[in-house]
Amino acid sequence: MNKNKSSNLKGIVVALKANFLIVEIDYTEFKEESVHQFSQKIRLLCTRRRKLDYQGLFIDVGDLVFVESIDYVNQRAVISAVEPRTSFLKRPAVANVTLVSICISVDEPLFDMAQASRFLLTAECANIQPLIILTKIDLITKDDLILYVNKFKCWGYDCIPVSTKNSQGIDLLIERFRKTKLTVLAGPSGVGKTSLINHLIPTVSRPTSSVSTKLKRGTHTTRHVELFAIGAESLLADTPGFNRPQIVCEPSGFASLFPEFRMQLTKSKCKFRNCLHRDEPGCVIDKDLERYPFYRENLEEMINSPLPYQEG
Repeated sequence: MNKNKSSNLKGIVVALKANFLIVEIDYTEFKEESVHQFSQKIRLLCTRRRKLDYQGLFIDVGDLVFVESIDYVNQRAVISAVEPRTSFLKRPAVANVTLVSICISVDEPLFDMAQASRFLLTAECANIQPLIILTKIDLITKDDLILYVNKFKCWGYDCIPVSTKNSQGIDLLIERFRKTKLTVLAGPSGVGKTSLINHLIPTVSRPTSSVSTKLKRGTHTTRHVELFAIGAESLLADTPGFNRPQIVCEPSGFASLFPEFRMQLTKSKCKFRNCLHRDEPGCVIDKDLERYPFYRENLEEMINSPLPYQEG
């Protein structure tokens, strides 16, 4: 058995497999001829030192780790340490995320404003920049597409419309992803995340399924989070689809998660510092904004909930 004696070799967790972690490392720093049989990036099946459990350290996809006791023949190693995270997305659980790309379909399944907002709020809660990917645009007219783009612009978000049927917007999306270190592809089931992954990275070939005609929603084809290379230094995370992400927030900070509200609050201040933007006198939030009813409904649930608010 040929093991590299070096320690503290840095890698990134690209997937979880049962009780093991798949860690990708770059072997180019090593000089041993025995490792030249591998491609530039190799993936190792890893366990973790018990001391990490004693320290209460959780390891998720996207974590930067140090490995030792590397067995290149069987492609195994042991994780000895974890770097501090720069960001963390709770659901799906991914560390060190630089961009959350939320797939929203215009049809099959139909666009759902509340559902789309919940996904956007998960990124806002984690203080990670979200990007909207509008999928299946081949199913609507050009005029309807313009309405969608303008809608998201009013919400305060960038939007890239795409179609895997005619490849519209794909080159622009790849260019955007290659400008970021780690992009998470998230969104409800059935909106075309897996089809998009297959289109962006043809070597992946993940299974897809159609939207249920009875339930009018997609089925889960991705069962776990996994990272794929989409550029020399860029990774893309495919994630399981789910339809009602959690929102964990204090009522006092809820409004700050909406870009359109933040914009108004930077221009002028409410009369009262503890304003929750309901019916308080001197509130500057425009109650005619499209997402204000969604804000108000969820705010009331937060206030009336005896526990820290979790929607799901």
